[in-house]
Amino acid sequence: MWAYLVFLFVAVVAKLVLAVLTIFLLFPTDRCCMECDGDTLLLRMGTFGRGVSRALRGALQRRWCPRCGWEGITRVPYRRRDTSPATSAAPSSPTRARP
Repeated sequence: MWAYLVFLFVAVVAKLVLAVLTIFLLFPTDRCCMECDGDTLLLRMGTFGRGVSRALRGALQRRWCPRCGWEGITRVPYRRRDTSPATSAAPSSPTRARP
């Protein structure tokens, strides 16, 4: 029974996950139009689109170009949080170079 479940996972589920990940990475990350390179406007998604966007933590957006009429889905680029401490603060104690 275990061998059947492992085979099912490798043959179906893993390939499905890889296909969805590849399709997600193919969405453009630019906010400019793919056809005329103009600025695009954010559109409200339908019920299904909002659900998918929430499942992906807001990673998908529906955009429209007023210049040429292009409409499509884009993904929001991942932004890292700044985890480094503030560099503008003065150190609490002076440091000396060791000989």
